[in-house]
Amino acid sequence: MNNLSPAFCLHCKKPLTGRSDKKFCDSHCRNTFNNQNKSKDEAYIQAVNARIRKNRRILKTLSPEGKATVRKDILDQMKYDFRYFSGIYKSKQLVYYLVYDYAFAPTTDQNGVEKAIIVQQQDYMDQLSFSIWRNNVQ
Repeated sequence: MNNLSPAFCLHCKKPLTGRSDKKFCDSHCRNTFNNQNKSKDEAYIQAVNARIRKNRRILKTLSPEGKATVRKDILDQMKYDFRYFSGIYKSKQLVYYLVYDYAFAPTTDQNGVEKAIIVQQQDYMDQLSFSIWRNNVQ
């Protein structure tokens, strides 16, 4: 080995054999080392993305036909996290919170029961329907 490469695996410290530029003994050591050395920012981003993906799975499960209305307590039971979504679409009557290719709009029925209208995202939802600068609450 030359002086440019470590003589030992950066993760498990076992002696390395093979290529002169090798840093890890195998892919497990490489992945473990890189995961342990990710920044806190990256860990936070991964956690938020995981929550959004979980929210999407819940919406997809509850809306197999592409459209459904469910009570909020069902979403709560499934541990839906309302803080995390990937976009907003504002129609004339409702505000839809996009979760990748699904969306939900919170609503309340005539008996005061909180519900969510779940839809699969439509092409028209890709259009910016409001200005975040104009609609910003001060």
